Amino acid sequence: MSGYTRDPRWLTARFESKCCNKQCNATIKKGENAFYYPSDKTIYCAKEECGQQHSRQFNAAAQDEAFYNGGY
Repeated sequence: MSGYTRDPRWLTARFESKCCNKQCNATIKKGENAFYYPSDKTIYCAKEECGQQHSRQFNAAAQDEAFYNGGY
C-alpha cells in the first residue's frame, strides 16, 4: 500500500494544541502522540474516540482503495 504526501498520519506534537473533536477538546501537549490531517491541518489526540478512531477509518479506506485498484 503506497502512501501519499497529504495522507493523515500519527506524529509527535512539536507544540501544544487542542484536539479538534468538539466533544473532547483535550489539550495535546508537546511530545504527545496525535493523529494529524495535513490537508486541512486538523489534529486529534490519541484517545480511543478521537485519533484512534480516525486512524482506523483512514486505514480501512486506504486498504479498500488498494484492494479495488489491484494493490494486493
